[in-house]
Parts: sequence; C-alpha cells; structure tokens
Amino acid sequence: MRSNHRALLQNARTSHSDLAAPRFFGRAKPAFLIVGLAVLGVAAPAQAEESIGGAKSVVNLVTGDLATGDKVNLFQGDEVFRDEGVRTDADSSARLVLRDNTNLLVGPSSSVKLDRFVYAGPSQPGAIAVNLVKGALRFATGDADKKAYLISTPTAALGVRGTVLKIVSSASKTYVLLDEGGAIACTRIAAHRRCLQLTEANQVVVVTATQVRWAPEAAGSVSAAIAAIADSTSASSSDGVGGQVSVTPSVVAPPANPSHKHGNCDGGDDEGDGEVAAVSSGPDGIGNQGHHGHHGHHGHGH
Repeated sequence: MRSNHRALLQNARTSHSDLAAPRFFGRAKPAFLIVGLAVLGVAAPAQAEESIGGAKSVVNLVTGDLATGDKVNLFQGDEVFRDEGVRTDADSSARLVLRDNTNLLVGPSSSVKLDRFVYAGPSQPGAIAVNLVKGALRFATGDADKKAYLISTPTAALGVRGTVLKIVSSASKTYVLLDEGGAIACTRIAAHRRCLQLTEANQVVVVTATQVRWAPEAAGSVSAAIAAIADSTSASSSDGVGGQVSVTPSVVAPPANPSHKHGNCDGGDDEGDGEVAAVSSGPDGIGNQGHHGHHGHHGHGH
C-alpha cells in the first residue's frame, strides 16, 4: 500500500522541534527508523505502527487517529494501522481493505476503530476485530477463518460466519442487516447478554444495551443508508478525482415472514419481548438519506 500522503506518523517531538516522522516510517526497520529520524532532527519513536491494510478509496475529508495520539489525513492509497481510528466528515466516506481482504465501507459522519488484527493466512485462525463507534458500515469478511472476526458497536457484539453485513449504529442502538452469509447479533454488555441468529438475506435486528429484537421494517432504511455510501465511493475515480453525484438510494423490501432463530450467548432464554422500535430520522435512528453531493479529492503524486 502506498503511504506517501499521510502526514505525521509518530508524535516524535523534542523540546526544540515540532517536526514529526512521516507516515511511511510505519513500515521501516528500527535501525533505519532511528537513522532517518536523526537526520530529521527528531527523537525516535518507541515503536513503529503495524500496517494492516490500506484505503482503496477516499471521498472528501477522512482522518485517522493513530495509537500514538496523532491525527492525520487519510488519502486513497494510504496504509491503515492497527489500533487506528478512522473518522469520516459529513458527505465523506472511505473504503478500507485489510490484509486478509476484509472490506470496510465507511459512511459519512462515521467512526471506526481497527481494534485487533492477527492474521496467519487464508482459512487460518486469527483475531480480527473492528469497532464501529458510530455511523454506517458495510462489512465483508476476508479469507481468514470466519471465527476470527468480531464487530462491536456501543450496544452490540457481532459474530460472523462468512458474511456481508450492513450496520448503522448510534450510542443507544444498532441496526444490523444480513446481506449474505450468516451472523449472530448479541447485546454487548455481558450482564444483559441476549442474541439472535441471522440466517437469511435481508433479516434485520436492532440491538440496544439490554435487548436484541427483529426489525424487518428497518430493512429499507438500512439498505438505503449503505447504498448511498456505495454510490459516493464509486464516484471517486482511480486517480482520486471524484465528481458530484446525486444519490438516490434504492430501497430493499424487508423479507416476508423471516425465519427467526434465537440464540443465547450465556445459556438463558433471551428472546426479546415487546414491540420492535420504529426507525426514525433522529440522532438515534435511521432516516433515508436525501440527495447529497460528494466530491473526491484531487489526485496526488505517489
């Protein structure tokens, strides 16, 4: 992955300089790193970042919060690192591809943390964890053993079995739509652990701090939110120049009489009771996205 466009990899400052090491030193050997930083006149960082993939496409303003505390801009072709948080501005989006071929499509006003990445090769055991802090995400598993994957949100813990998931999350609730494959959606807090298994395309659940419930009426809104992201990233050309796009999300109807399979992560009978929460356009709900213009970054030399 190219990384020429990232500024400031490490917060390696001295009392005499505010200059920090460039992003590409994340892959440098320790000896080379020390010599390179000496030439720049800055202190060597204690540890280089671990590259785990890169940005396949970037639309508008996307930033990375590195484990070192540095905040950097993310451009198409840049590397991403373990423990990095990726944040998109309004009308911005990014497609990240990890080394195991996990594909993350991150929507506007969203925040994703690349929590863990242990990958030994195709179909091999590992540990690949992604935390959707807020916003919209389309997640497609890579080629590691499917038990290696874990997706978390403020309210949900999601296990996958060869899956494409569409997820929209806020601090108080998470909507999960199964696009293909299979998944299990559980409440994140162990004391309130409840789970539902998603086994059929277009099944949707909503997960709060204490409950997980079927939400078939939310399928159209979740699909529309993700479709808008796909339209915006496809508008960005291979050289990083994107045009303005009028997005008209397609709406996918919820499944008729879905087969509801209930699971319990801690052994109890945890089927949710009561009426499923309705989808809203407020800060804790999902609304159909309107027409938004998306502008790609101008291309940069590599």
